[in-house]
Amino acid sequence: MDKFFLSLDKRIVIPAVAVAGFALWLFLCEANYQSYWNQTIYRVQTTDFNLLHHTLPTTLSELIIAGRDDLVQQTLDSTYGIFGLVVTDPSGQSIIYKTGTNWHRGTWQEKVTPENLVKEGKSEPFDVLSDPPPLEAVWEHKSPRVNEPTHILGATNPVRRVIGNLYYVRPTPPTFVEDLVGFFSRGMVESSGANRGYLYVTFSSILFSITLILLFWLRQRVLASKQLELDHIQRELEIRKKALEHITSELTSQKSRKTWLEREAEESYKRALSLKIALERLRDAMANANGGDIMAPPMQSHFPPRVRPAVHPPSALLEEIEQLIPALTDNAGTLKSQANMLHDYCAILEQQQSEMKRIVEHAHVKAQQPSSFIDMTPR
Repeated sequence: MDKFFLSLDKRIVIPAVAVAGFALWLFLCEANYQSYWNQTIYRVQTTDFNLLHHTLPTTLSELIIAGRDDLVQQTLDSTYGIFGLVVTDPSGQSIIYKTGTNWHRGTWQEKVTPENLVKEGKSEPFDVLSDPPPLEAVWEHKSPRVNEPTHILGATNPVRRVIGNLYYVRPTPPTFVEDLVGFFSRGMVESSGANRGYLYVTFSSILFSITLILLFWLRQRVLASKQLELDHIQRELEIRKKALEHITSELTSQKSRKTWLEREAEESYKRALSLKIALERLRDAMANANGGDIMAPPMQSHFPPRVRPAVHPPSALLEEIEQLIPALTDNAGTLKSQANMLHDYCAILEQQQSEMKRIVEHAHVKAQQPSSFIDMTPR
């Protein structure tokens, strides 16, 4: 997922977020349209019709019987033209009165024909106007959420003469596209009706898109920072590995030198010991020669030592040989001490190599976790 975020480019992300924000805005606007026109307005009209079912038939019947056509028209116009009220003759074929005012858009007026009134009477039943006026309602809505009215059984209206029918005509709501066009044409600052919901949806969609882009940008910045840190750790790890390889090669070289020095010290010690033994034999041979004993002392080896004739006086030769013996012994001891020092140095290098391996292994494990920090401090 982090690699996917890093691979995305803002030239792709911004259009994609804009399209997603527009789709979300369109979906929420359609939901607001359905909620306002097909639920809120419809239920308000249902409540109005339920009230009119209980009051209007009696009022209109009395006004028609009294011949007050002016009051009948005023009563029908009291709806402000939001929905229509139509009075027909008893057969329903002739329209006698109807609401004469319009509210913004005259959608229900198109339905005021004898044929359409029959269709409207199926969704919202008409009331009968009679002489004498009806005292009880015939239709009622059990709840604003119930679309179909129910017939009230047991009404005790007396036998009466039918003088007309009262129809209730619902307005046709605008289409979703027409409502959106009206939202932009009337101005987005108008916060009434469905416009309030469209305004909230618009601001919410814009805020959602901006928030999504900011979150993506911040996430990409954090991942880029972690990637730089990881690259730095990788470079540091490479440097540590090269240092470890250098220390390993140095340790190998020092071990080889240590082995060579130990061998040289051993050989020098052996040569010095052999020379000492030979000198002691030479001294004994010369001492016997000075004592007049011509017989050579018995030798433990199969070959008798070959004594070089003395060039210098015996005393001077012995003193020279005795002076060489301590120097050779010191030389052998020095070589041996150097070998011991080299051995200690190799042990220190081995300890450093072990510590460096531990650091590299620890750094390699931590490098697999980008969100963590690596402690490169030797312990």
